[in-house]
Amino acid sequence: MEPERIQHSYIDRLFSAFQISNRHIQQEMTVALKEMNLTAPQFFILYILSTSKGTKSTELAEKLEVKPSAITVMIDRLLKNDFVSRQRDEKDRRIVKLELTSLGQDVFEKAKAKRREIFSRYLAYLDEEDVNQLVMIYEKLAAAVENNTEE
Repeated sequence: MEPERIQHSYIDRLFSAFQISNRHIQQEMTVALKEMNLTAPQFFILYILSTSKGTKSTELAEKLEVKPSAITVMIDRLLKNDFVSRQRDEKDRRIVKLELTSLGQDVFEKAKAKRREIFSRYLAYLDEEDVNQLVMIYEKLAAAVENNTEE
């Protein structure tokens, strides 16, 4: 569908629905993460570290789309809480990689479980087909956004 063909009423309705649902989910996640000594960006860092072994700070900054100086503050807090550790590269000692500690992995798993609980509670208002459609539409939208930002 061409951008100019999308009716303004759809955009207004989507914006309103997205703002309301996102605000409530984000508020609940923020409270839950705070109880685990995490912020949303730190949770995302733990997610990235859980999917790739040994990630450099600069790689995290790129994925989070922040400056390296901003990522340093977040990582320092994760280090202080013993959620991540720094490991020197065996081949090049100048390279420092970050990895989840066992405590970090535990906290990440608890945070993921809490996220599932929160989303499940809201998605329970929809039937399975609606949930499937919602996920597929968001995946399409995410792919379009990613492709558009890479150009």
